[in-house]
Amino acid sequence: MKILIYMDSEKYHHSPVLMGKIIAKATGGEINVLVVVPKGGHLENGEAAGEQVRLDLEGCFPKVFIKQGKAKEIIREELDRETYQLVIADTDRINRLKKSIEVDPVLIKQSAISLLLTQQTKPKINKILLCTACKEDDYSLIIQASGLAVDLGAAVTLLHVFPGAVPSMYTGLEQIEETVDEMLQTDTPFAQYLRRGVEILNENNIESKVKIRRGIPIEEIVRETQVENYDLGIIGSSMVDQGWMEMLLGNLAVRIINRLELPVLVIGTRSLA
Repeated sequence: MKILIYMDSEKYHHSPVLMGKIIAKATGGEINVLVVVPKGGHLENGEAAGEQVRLDLEGCFPKVFIKQGKAKEIIREELDRETYQLVIADTDRINRLKKSIEVDPVLIKQSAISLLLTQQTKPKINKILLCTACKEDDYSLIIQASGLAVDLGAAVTLLHVFPGAVPSMYTGLEQIEETVDEMLQTDTPFAQYLRRGVEILNENNIESKVKIRRGIPIEEIVRETQVENYDLGIIGSSMVDQGWMEMLLGNLAVRIINRLELPVLVIGTRSLA
């Protein structure tokens, strides 16, 4: 796995560096660090940030690049230059970029590369919350997440939220209040999807469980993280209509990131392996 960690020279954040180290060590990944110095900023700050990165990533042998200019243009150039599977950034930086992106939405217009936004990163990832939209015949999110969970040695909770009333496509589920086991025994597309999802996790010897909710998706996802102590949340890029650009413009993914007090990984279409 090739990982890009994005850093701001003006404010050093340990969370993306720590998360990059955790994932690189677990997957055998290669780390590049991009430190951006804003126009008018001091290159000395970038150099100091680069030195701190090398200390924090000791043993990971990162390549550190220090560049000055507009952040979104520099990021775009770097992603054109190298083929990355994962980009890691701090949520603080993403939120600060939001206004400028609304004016000139050119940061990234695809959803191939996975994006991990960090906050309150823990030293080890033991429990993952995987939020699925139950897309028929598309198990790529679960397959990608299961591969990462295996590398990290983490347990996975598969969560699906019915928004409001149960959709007509899930006819056969008379009451959402049925137990999970009862639901999984039905022949609905929803139940078939989750059964196959559990099979994928079991095939990889991952400790797993399934949870089902009905309500406003963001509220139910937040509630689940308040009930259980998760170390990482995972969603698919299908929650982001047009990739990173839409996510940064404030769709469901960025609302999840703003509300959850843990790192969130948006898995793209490019394989993490």
